[in-house]
Amino acid sequence: MVQNLLPRYCFFVILFSLFLTALQSNAQNSYKGILKDAQTHDPIPGVLIRAGNLGTQSNEKGNFELLIEPSISILNFRLIGYESKTIIVNPKNIKDSVIEILLMPSRKLLDQIVVTGNRNEQAISRSSSSVELIGSKLILDKGTTSIDKFLNQIPSVSVLDGQINIRSGSGWTYGAGSRVMVLVDDLPFLTGDAGQVKWSLLPLENLKQVEVIKGAGSVLYGSGALNGMIHFRTQMSSGKPITKVQLSSGFYDKPERSGLRWTNRNLLKHQLSLFHAAKLGRVQYAFSTNYMLDNGYRMSDNEERIRCNLNLQSALNKQLKIGLNMGVLKSNSQTFLLWENYNAGYTALDSQINNTNSNSIYIDPSISFHQNGFQHRLKSRWMYINNENSNAAQNNAFNQIYTEYQIQKYFTAHQFNITAGLVYNYNSSEATLYGGLNTSENKAAFLQLDKTIVTGLQLGIGARYEYFKMNTDKTAQPVFRAGMNYELTKSTFLRCSWGQGFRYPSIAERYINASVGSMNIFANPDLKAESGWSAELGFKQGIKLGNLNAYIDLAYFDTRYANMTEFNFGAWKTYDPSNPYTAIGFKSYNIGNTRINGLDFSAGLQLKNKNWEVQSILGYTYAYPIMLDPDKVFAFDSARGPQTFNSTKSDSTQVLKYRFEHQIKLDISVQYKKVEFGFSYRYNSSIRNVDMAFVTGIIPSLVPGIADARTNLNNNRNIFDMRLFFHANQALKIGLNCINLMNTEMMNRPADLIAPRFYQLQLMANF
Repeated sequence: MVQNLLPRYCFFVILFSLFLTALQSNAQNSYKGILKDAQTHDPIPGVLIRAGNLGTQSNEKGNFELLIEPSISILNFRLIGYESKTIIVNPKNIKDSVIEILLMPSRKLLDQIVVTGNRNEQAISRSSSSVELIGSKLILDKGTTSIDKFLNQIPSVSVLDGQINIRSGSGWTYGAGSRVMVLVDDLPFLTGDAGQVKWSLLPLENLKQVEVIKGAGSVLYGSGALNGMIHFRTQMSSGKPITKVQLSSGFYDKPERSGLRWTNRNLLKHQLSLFHAAKLGRVQYAFSTNYMLDNGYRMSDNEERIRCNLNLQSALNKQLKIGLNMGVLKSNSQTFLLWENYNAGYTALDSQINNTNSNSIYIDPSISFHQNGFQHRLKSRWMYINNENSNAAQNNAFNQIYTEYQIQKYFTAHQFNITAGLVYNYNSSEATLYGGLNTSENKAAFLQLDKTIVTGLQLGIGARYEYFKMNTDKTAQPVFRAGMNYELTKSTFLRCSWGQGFRYPSIAERYINASVGSMNIFANPDLKAESGWSAELGFKQGIKLGNLNAYIDLAYFDTRYANMTEFNFGAWKTYDPSNPYTAIGFKSYNIGNTRINGLDFSAGLQLKNKNWEVQSILGYTYAYPIMLDPDKVFAFDSARGPQTFNSTKSDSTQVLKYRFEHQIKLDISVQYKKVEFGFSYRYNSSIRNVDMAFVTGIIPSLVPGIADARTNLNNNRNIFDMRLFFHANQALKIGLNCINLMNTEMMNRPADLIAPRFYQLQLMANF
């Protein structure tokens, strides 16, 4: 039945697209113009121009030509990073000359533009979901070498072992099956085998901004967006060439406890990155490269890598644009899973070292076509990653082919936007780690409608139908969403949203068989898909006092999951008392129904005058993640019998495992003339509940000290960072970073301590 329904959905979307294309208005007057930056007077390509039901975009030289109706028309100009502009055009006054139109770069926090929330450009204040927007300056200033480490600074976001969660929507799953969709320039960036992110493959030095959308986004972005989305948007040159060079070198300080000092060597980390973007005729390009060498602060936790990324765009004519993005990465790394014991917290269990040589590549061709207000996009990706491990049983490789067609139409006269699309995603993994060859396939069709009902009131609804097949298993499910944003006053916005989510298991979750020392990770081919919904009620207030520009945002959220997947420890094979280690380990199970609700507060501030510039972000999140059916039997342990949430938890409450209930994030940057000072603060409350096996039973004998660490380090939850820069001139600045300023010893997930204090010297040049 599923296979019969999917072609009907695809046929509906294609037919609907053709129907929209046929709805073209007759136009009689041609309006020509050139768009320029009001400060630099450089031409601005890619500006969206709309007049009634008609629209176009400026080309690579900032020029545009738009046919308008024979009556007085209102033209709207919009582009990310610039203030929107509206002009009134009387066809009787149109001349043959090209009109110059200046756009002012936006400095208003509420006017910042995001795309992720509904696949259409909109001011951050108009979103129906909670949004965090982070620019590239903070990422680079903090000396970031891997973007997953930086994400811990964003309000409501935390990362454990490379796995993202938003508002405590996920726990610790050791890198398999993300509930947060990660995108790079509108394309999903989750690996085809494990549904995780290859962080070192991201073009860090080429980032323009990071958009974080909180809440279910499966309607627009599919299975991985159950808990939210993080969108990394790269930059191209809009006029003059851009060149950036960043060199950093640093070392890890000695831990306070002498037992943690597993080596007498100086543990260093070095990084060199280069970014260059320019235009050659109709071709825009951006090239970036990065080299990093990290000795690591833990035994068997070092990494050396080199990466190159290239973005190409070419406007073949006024309507047609083609693009090609690609990246290659070669890395060698060692991994740390569990410590030897609490006293030797930076020493790997059994001193085991697993060395991995990784080769990765992705190629993203794209084509877009704009005519009469219709925007057609076809984007695709081929990704290949091959990991060769010193333990041959853990070798793995996969191929991924992803294709998405999208059509969008904005009816200005009716203030109505329609977005529809088709998705095809195929993954093939030939891996000893997963027991041989496994394939997965995903087909989807989606539709999103956004409408301004009356002045200040915007509504949005959407639907998606998804079909999944992994080897012989098949499933399909529709999901829906709805959202509203109301401008109560000029700078006061109310919003509410509700969206369903759906996440199909990854190949790794179902078929992985691995071991790290005495610890095993077992396959679960019977793992089922997760589903659920997320609702939110929010309030945003803008503040403008002279040179002060700020906002505050408060939201209540409620999220429900059915068949939630959790990493559980037990004897999942036949238990042999004489050799128990072959039977015990971790395995993913559907534990039952859960609920996560709470409050989310964030604020932002900008202040600039002749000599001073201040920027700050602040966030506090309270989440209450609980199990709704704690006595449901989800598995059978060969040594302990039937397993439930109550029988496997370490805490007396129903709080879900490996979750932070309270999070505080703060960053403030102050620049006075040529001197700039930055300060960051992060607080995560202690993880109340972990797997019982970490506290009692066999794990404490294999990995001693987890209970002691949970007691002794319970109050060590405050992390401070500091940075200081001197701007030699407009192009060059030199700085010093200190991460974990107080050299705090802290444990997030069991048997893993965070890094000690790290000093870093930076040199950054922009030409």
